[in-house]
Amino acid sequence: MIPEIATDVIYLLATAGQPITIKHGLGRQVAGYLVLWRDAPCDFTVQDPAADCRQELVLVPNGTANVRLVLL
Repeated sequence: MIPEIATDVIYLLATAGQPITIKHGLGRQVAGYLVLWRDAPCDFTVQDPAADCRQELVLVPNGTANVRLVLL
């Protein structure tokens, strides 16, 4: 099964090492996320991959950048 885009574009200001909580309210586990654009090198990891992410997802960036992403 190929995941579909489930949200509009989410605009973030990521700061290296500072967790970002994305409250999405999808009501289901997030299948993933897709970074569409960034203005500097910046990747993300999920803070707790075992956490229940039906209402929110916490990502930790490894760089500082303006980012646009979508949830799958």
